[in-house]
Amino acid sequence: MDNLKAGVTKACFYDPALNRTYADMAAHYDTAIVPARPHRPKDKAKVEGAVLLAERWMSRWKRAIAC
Repeated sequence: MDNLKAGVTKACFYDPALNRTYADMAAHYDTAIVPARPHRPKDKAKVEGAVLLAERWMSRWKRAIAC
């Protein structure tokens, strides 16, 4: 995830402070919140590419099941 203000209250490389409600939601859905490093715009492109690949894989898998 990006370092959005609603999710990260204090950006830190080793131990970012997360919004309590946002962290509770992640715990409920059993997911991890891994914020991008602050002041590193190159990281966002890598994450966006990985998300795109995951979306394509899931949509192809879903289409294969529907047929």
